[in-house]
Amino acid sequence: MNMWAFLFGRMSAYPDSLLFDGEEQCTYQQMLEQVRKVGDALAGACPAGTKCAVLCGRGLHTAQALLACWYADMVPIPMSVHYGRGHWDGIIAGTQPALLITDLEQSDLHIPRYHMGEKRFWTEKPVPAPDPQLEGAAVILCTSGTTGTPKGVVLSAWGVQQNVEKIRRYFAVKSKDRILIARPLYHCAVLIGEFLTALCGGLDIGFLDEKYSPAAVLQFTKNHKISVLGGTPTLFYHLAAFIRRDGQQSHRIRAIAISGECLHEAAARQIRQGFPGTDIYHVYGLTEAGPRVSWLPPRDFDQVPTSAGIPLAGVQIKIAETDGTPLPAYTHGHIFVRTPCRMIGYYNDPEATDRAFLDGWLDTGDIGYQDALGYLFILSRADDRIIQGGMNIYPQEVEAGLAQLPFIQECMVWGAAGAVGQHIAAAVVLRPENLDMTHKEVLSRMAEALPPYQIPSELQIVEMLPRNASGKIVRRRPTCTR
Repeated sequence: MNMWAFLFGRMSAYPDSLLFDGEEQCTYQQMLEQVRKVGDALAGACPAGTKCAVLCGRGLHTAQALLACWYADMVPIPMSVHYGRGHWDGIIAGTQPALLITDLEQSDLHIPRYHMGEKRFWTEKPVPAPDPQLEGAAVILCTSGTTGTPKGVVLSAWGVQQNVEKIRRYFAVKSKDRILIARPLYHCAVLIGEFLTALCGGLDIGFLDEKYSPAAVLQFTKNHKISVLGGTPTLFYHLAAFIRRDGQQSHRIRAIAISGECLHEAAARQIRQGFPGTDIYHVYGLTEAGPRVSWLPPRDFDQVPTSAGIPLAGVQIKIAETDGTPLPAYTHGHIFVRTPCRMIGYYNDPEATDRAFLDGWLDTGDIGYQDALGYLFILSRADDRIIQGGMNIYPQEVEAGLAQLPFIQECMVWGAAGAVGQHIAAAVVLRPENLDMTHKEVLSRMAEALPPYQIPSELQIVEMLPRNASGKIVRRRPTCTR
C-alpha cells in the first residue's frame, strides 16, 4: 500500500479532528481537500517518483506539503528552517531534488519552487527524471547534518507504515487526545513517532513553530489543552522545572514520550515530580531503523526510568562485539537491531549502506547493554566513547554522576584530545543560587561525587549548553563561557 492510500483511509475515519497552529486550524476533511489541490498541481508538473525538498517555516505547511507529495506519489525530503543555509545546501547537494516546496518569501536555493502560501509555482516547472533506486520509497530523511555532511536515509512506504502501526499498539492515545508537535518534522522520531502516529489515530494535532523554548511549549500546552507531548529529556526536565517553580499544573498532560538523548536518573526524578500523574514512555530509536526500536511501559518508569525498555513487536535487539558475537546480560557492547522497518539504504551511498549492516543486523552505532529481563540501557554513541588511560568511559555515565550534585543545573561531557590521548572534558551550567562558585570549588565537589577515573581534567562553567533546533544537546565544546 502506498503512503497516500494508507494515510487517506485513516484520516477519513476522523473527518472532524483538527490540525492547527498559532495562525489557523483545519479539520482532517479540509486538510484532505487542500492536499488534493496541491497534489494535483504537483502531479501535473512532475512524474511519480520525483524528489521534492520541503522547507517551510510553519509545521502545518510542512505537514500539508508532505501529504501532497504522497498524494502525487512523489518522494519528499523534509528540511528544517532552524538549521540554516549550510545545512540546506548539504541536503540539496546530496539528494538532488527536482523541486523545492516552501512557504518562505525569499529563497536563493537554485531549484524550481512551489510556494505553499500562494499554492502556485514561483519558477519554471521542473522537468525531473524519476530515480529507479527510489521505487517503493516513502521519504528521504537526512541525518548527522549538524556535525557533518548530511546522509540521506531512504525509508520504504511499507516500513514507515509498519513502524506507525507498531507504535500505535503500545502508545495508549485516543482520538479525543490533543498532541503538540514542538519539534521540526525533519526529525524521524517526530515525523513518524508523533505526527503520522497521531494522524492515524485521529488526534487533534497542534504545531509550535518556535525554536527550542520550554516556556513557549508550556504556554501552548495550557492555551490549547494539550494532553500528549513528545520531546527530549532536556525539554521535559526544563518543563518540570517551570511547573514546579511557577506552581503550574500538568494534570492535563496524560502521556509524554521521551526520546533523543540518554535519560539520567536525576533528570527522570525531576520529570516525574513535574508530571506526577502522567504516563511516561521512554523510547529509543534511530532514523535507519525506521525509527522506533524499543519502549519502556509507563508502569516501569518509576522503577527503571533510565531503561529504553523492550523491543517493539517484531523487532529484535542484540548486544554484541563489533563482529556480531553476542554478549551476555549486563555486558557493555554495540547495539544491533533487526527490524522489518529498516531503511532501504543511504541514498546514493551503497558502501555506507553495506557498512551499516552485519548479517542482516543494523549496527546502531550506540553502546549499551540488556539486563536479565531483556530491558535495554543506552550508554553512549560509539563515537562519543572516551578512551582514557586504556579505559572505556561513557560521557552519559559521568553526566549521571554530575547530575546528582545539587549545584549543577545541567552538564555535558565529551572526550577532548590531548598530547598523549583523550581526557575527560566537562561543561556545567550552575544553578542561579550557585553562580559564585569557582572552578576550584566545582572540581573539588566533583572529586567527592565521582570515582577517580571519571573526574574531568578540563572544566568549563558556561551560561548554556549548545543545542540543536529540537533542544537536543550537541556534544561539542561550548563557546558561551561564564
